[in-house]
Amino acid sequence: MLHHAIILIVCACVVAAAFVLDGDEAGVYFFGFELPARCPLHQTVGMKCSLCGLTRSICLFAHGNFLESFKLHAIGPAIFAFIVWQIPYRMWAIYIHPRQVNKKLVMVNSAVFVILLAAVFVNWVIYLGGLVR
Repeated sequence: MLHHAIILIVCACVVAAAFVLDGDEAGVYFFGFELPARCPLHQTVGMKCSLCGLTRSICLFAHGNFLESFKLHAIGPAIFAFIVWQIPYRMWAIYIHPRQVNKKLVMVNSAVFVILLAAVFVNWVIYLGGLVR
């Protein structure tokens, strides 16, 4: 049950931050002040990592800028939807404790997670191959 609570808290914080923060092509902003966080790989080597643009993508998606969100990170909208899905899923898992969560639902949730991870990797390989900039 503890892992459900931890994931619930983290996902709720990510969703709340997505609505509080603003993002654009240049960076992420907190009430107009640009946050200094940058990708260390991109700053030192000049190459985007597999998650570059994800924070901005999630913030844009939360604010309804779907096309811009997709442009910054092609998997960002799907990851945001998965994070939002985790909130009711984890609340339900905590609520039914100590009974066991439906095994099919656990398998579907795990499969979607693995598919998203694979999609992030494939998206990065496509970027590295020069097919998308």
